[in-house]
Amino acid sequence: MYQVDHRRKKHPRRRKLLWLFLLAFITAMVVLIIWILHHIKPDTVIHQSKAITTKVTFATHTKHYDEGVFSIDIPTGWKLAPRPPHTYTSFTWKTSTNGSDGQVIEIYQDTIPVNFAVNRMLVVESEDNHLTVDEPASDDCQNYTRTGVGTYNATGFLAKWQGVSFLCDANNTERDVIGTSSADGVNTVIMRSNDGTKHRFFFTYTDYQLNPDYTLFYNALRSFKMN
Repeated sequence: MYQVDHRRKKHPRRRKLLWLFLLAFITAMVVLIIWILHHIKPDTVIHQSKAITTKVTFATHTKHYDEGVFSIDIPTGWKLAPRPPHTYTSFTWKTSTNGSDGQVIEIYQDTIPVNFAVNRMLVVESEDNHLTVDEPASDDCQNYTRTGVGTYNATGFLAKWQGVSFLCDANNTERDVIGTSSADGVNTVIMRSNDGTKHRFFFTYTDYQLNPDYTLFYNALRSFKMN
């Protein structure tokens, strides 16, 4: 009941307890937040390791073949095809059993197909018991030789690359065949075996891939040695 000239007593103790409770709550929340931040902080330190590079070389990814008169290194995974029953002594390695969707290296020995026309020519030369390769191979010969009339089976058109003659297959645009020639003749390089016997060789490389890799052929020829 309200009385004139009589003031109601306040409760300072209750107010003090309220402030103490609020301060304790805030302190507890701060401690809880600090504890949570400390325990969820990752302890793992990530160190980026140094890059490991492996140098891939032709020599470490090839198989050595000894074919009597000569030896050669061919990329691993290629298969030596059975020798076809014809008049030529030839050796064929390919990446596909189909033969029309991969890569093919073929070597003709002694009896050379003189009418074999190619799309590109690579100049080679006999030096002691091995070959020197004057890379790169020529551009597609259709770009610098005349186009004649004939069929795919017809003899190619005589052309030259770096002063060396070869037969250009200007009738066929659906394949990419490199053939070797030298100063010894069209489709021919003469080499000597260790006993002094002369042998004639013709090397071809066919690549049916969209982006042909001619270095495989160059490296294989550099590994070629007479026995």
